[in-house]
Amino acid sequence: MNVAIRAVFFAAALSVGSGSVALADTKGEFAVLVEALHNEIAGCWMPPDMRGAKPGPVIIKVRLKRDGSLAARPTVENPPKAKEAKLLAASAVRAVERCAPFRSMKRTRVPYERWRELKLNFAPMF
Repeated sequence: MNVAIRAVFFAAALSVGSGSVALADTKGEFAVLVEALHNEIAGCWMPPDMRGAKPGPVIIKVRLKRDGSLAARPTVENPPKAKEAKLLAASAVRAVERCAPFRSMKRTRVPYERWRELKLNFAPMF
């Protein structure tokens, strides 16, 4: 793995569930959930060695059960065509699968309807 690549992960707050839930979250509970989820997945993500390539971020769609386990296999939104981006996408899917079930989902007070479907942005930093 190229040590210059760092895992940066964001739950696409404006694409979670059916609307812009993060904007309506005045108590910041959703932001806390996103950070906890980031911490869980970042520890499982092993980005591929990009060997000088700089692919853009990969967005992974995730459907979760109430207990934080996967309701379906994660999928790549707009699958990339470039070899390096495909490797990045595959590593992101593996990270989500490896880390599930997510403990942070079991402990959250954020209603299930707000986090049952997420779009996760995996982006290497160069």
